[in-house]
Amino acid sequence: MSALVAAVLFGMGELVYPPIAPFVALPFIGIAGYAGFLQLRGSGHRDVGQQLAALRDMSWENFSLVIGEAYRRQGYQVEEAQDKAFDFQLTKNGRRTLLLCRRWKVNQVGAGPLRELNDAISRTDAYNGVCVATGEYSANALAYAQGQPVTLLAGRDVVDLVGRLDKPRLRWFSR
Repeated sequence: MSALVAAVLFGMGELVYPPIAPFVALPFIGIAGYAGFLQLRGSGHRDVGQQLAALRDMSWENFSLVIGEAYRRQGYQVEEAQDKAFDFQLTKNGRRTLLLCRRWKVNQVGAGPLRELNDAISRTDAYNGVCVATGEYSANALAYAQGQPVTLLAGRDVVDLVGRLDKPRLRWFSR
């Protein structure tokens, strides 16, 4: 869209005062280039379902490594939990967050696991909790989470969290 705006502004600039036409279009060309770069590096709308399917197909060990690494990249200290109510304990800036992961092949996570997570938050004096699901949340789960210190991640949010699983490294110079 920015490239189209740049072309229109360039054309209008050529009609009105040709020497300024490139300068009028230049900011929009920059925006178009930046947006293209982000799309090239990020995940597109087409592959969100594929990424979620790939996460669901992983073994628990690989899935937990991917999720743990995603939070480490955000500056969290990640520790495996010894509790049934949550899978990881995240620490950042002195705040403890409990992380529950559901890579179930079934589509919906119910309110039960969220209740257990919320109880664990109270029991351990954690700041909050996060539930990461490769499926969706039931209506009961969504209703339960409102007003609770629990953040629900699913769909695009999960894909954005972990990044592209098959992202190739860009190499500008090869040996």
